[in-house]
Amino acid sequence: MRAMFCDAEGSVRLTRVADPEILAPTDVILEITATTICGSDVHLVEGHIPTPWGFTVGHEYVGTVKELGDAVTLLEVGDRVVGPAAPWCSSCPTCRSGQTQRCSRGGVFGSGEAWGDLGGAQAEYLRVPWADHVLSKVPPTVTDAQALAVGDVLPTGWTAVRNTVHAPGGVVLVLGCGPVGLSAVHTAGLHGARQIIAVDTVPERLALAERLGATHTFVADATVADSIIELTGGRGVDSIIEAAGSPAALATAVACVALGGHIGIVGIHSAPVELDLAGLLFKNVSVWTGLGDLTHMDELLELIAAGRLDPSPMFTRQYSFDAIEQAYAEVADQAPGVVKTLITLP
Repeated sequence: MRAMFCDAEGSVRLTRVADPEILAPTDVILEITATTICGSDVHLVEGHIPTPWGFTVGHEYVGTVKELGDAVTLLEVGDRVVGPAAPWCSSCPTCRSGQTQRCSRGGVFGSGEAWGDLGGAQAEYLRVPWADHVLSKVPPTVTDAQALAVGDVLPTGWTAVRNTVHAPGGVVLVLGCGPVGLSAVHTAGLHGARQIIAVDTVPERLALAERLGATHTFVADATVADSIIELTGGRGVDSIIEAAGSPAALATAVACVALGGHIGIVGIHSAPVELDLAGLLFKNVSVWTGLGDLTHMDELLELIAAGRLDPSPMFTRQYSFDAIEQAYAEVADQAPGVVKTLITLP
């Protein structure tokens, strides 16, 4: 099969690799119909996330079931499905404690030997373990682009919302409008937010945030915290989601949070940052951080099918699989206007 294969630091290309095979009775083989390129794929290829070289890249996918393991009972050949970026076994002590995102037997697709050696989704075929409980059937009215967001970015943004929004009628601030931040903007409305404020350095991403539900947008600068405090009448923000992974965004969160407010951190910081814990303590602020809970794919698909959500505007580029190297280069170079890229396979 053809796949985007990383053979050395900074080197990834479309080439031929071996087809995946059923390794356990609970496996399925998918024929991929849609995939995408995540910023973490670039971090892996560039060596910022350590893993041995020699792996197929990609962890987001929609596909049809091509082959079933003998123990798979809930799926049939031809079913159209979406799966999580990080599958889980449901039976290890970590899963049984509710921490499926760090399954001790799992890993992350497309991330090499250090992360489970599961194979990658930027390929024509993919082996998915524990298929009965990690794959979700896609309703016929849901597009591949809509379903593709359900396997990673949409539940990650929604996890941050669920952990920071504790009552309807409040104000939500999202710092950073990449795909995860935009997903937080989009799902904040499910929790009855009165105002949804989005902050980013890129005006085009702020315009996209408005399409996905933001009531107010601000360009990130030295005065943005003052502007947000003024907008809230001096009270500050009830629920803040830091999705930028930058010290400046975290400082803005601390400056803007209201008395008794909540801050959720899903932005990945590359180095330690200073945090005014005394200031947060005296304001009774709760801080949550963690990985996205990917066990809610069925709920998100139902909300999309019902017209309550539509994450497809995040896909600002579309390419065929033949042009995936060009698409990857645009993401790696942070080309203007690229938020998320839909890669389609025939």
